Amino acid sequence: MKDQKSCCNATVHHQHMCILKEKGMTEEIAKYSNNPTVECGICGAKANSADYICTPVKVWEEGQLS
Repeated sequence: MKDQKSCCNATVHHQHMCILKEKGMTEEIAKYSNNPTVECGICGAKANSADYICTPVKVWEEGQLS
């Protein structure tokens, strides 16, 4: 994970999890992360879709090898 802990471009990524968290938008965070498939490589936030993450990486389930 990078040292950077915030969104790489808040102007373009206004619906990303890190921006929603900064704004305190808990309902939106819950809506977009109730079944996470990706995780942000910058801040570690999880989301249902890469559309809500700055640097998406796949979320691995326990016991999954690859």
